[in-house]
Amino acid sequence: MAQKISLTGRPTSSIQDYGKYLAFDMEEKGSPNAPKGIPFQSNAITYTVVLSPKQFNKLNITQEEFSQRRFVVQGEPCFDIPFEQCTGEIGVICMQIQEIEDKAKEKKQIPKKGSRAQKSVESKHQEESTKVKVKKPLLVPKGTKDWMSLDDIKVPESFLQFTPGIAKQKAVEESIEKNGTVDKPIIINPETHELLDSYSRYYVAKKKNLDRVPVHY
Repeated sequence: MAQKISLTGRPTSSIQDYGKYLAFDMEEKGSPNAPKGIPFQSNAITYTVVLSPKQFNKLNITQEEFSQRRFVVQGEPCFDIPFEQCTGEIGVICMQIQEIEDKAKEKKQIPKKGSRAQKSVESKHQEESTKVKVKKPLLVPKGTKDWMSLDDIKVPESFLQFTPGIAKQKAVEESIEKNGTVDKPIIINPETHELLDSYSRYYVAKKKNLDRVPVHY
């Protein structure tokens, strides 16, 4: 009969992408008091959880959101994870992972109608709505020949069957947040507008709903 491990809590590390699988650390704290007569105390143990990209995608959250959520993990212990990748004390193969409600999260109180608190909230919303939103100037990546709508770029089926690694996605997302666009131009065929390279940048730009992207022929 297979051994089972159940873990509950927040990840204590970011997700590491190893291609065919992902890994992150979780910590389980020991009980504060041992049964009477036992002179030992259980300590906190760090587990390295290994899961598939498919399991992560089913959670429908970004890598940045992942470290802020709470999860319950059902898995089995594993001692075959490479030493340099298993940063925890025990490796765990994830059989099932599910997000759970964060009990520590403070519930927002809704002010009573007509109260000073409600008027204060309404006033704040009015002030924010009157503020002029200033758009960040786009940083033009080196090698950019033109700007093109994502809808005008034709993506071959061979690319669509591939999902870029989380580490690559994160790098492009950081560039979009900082510069307003992808870090390098997307390579396309000037005549057919077919995508030739930089699918990771196209994938993230599509996910971030960018209107247009820099391209290079």
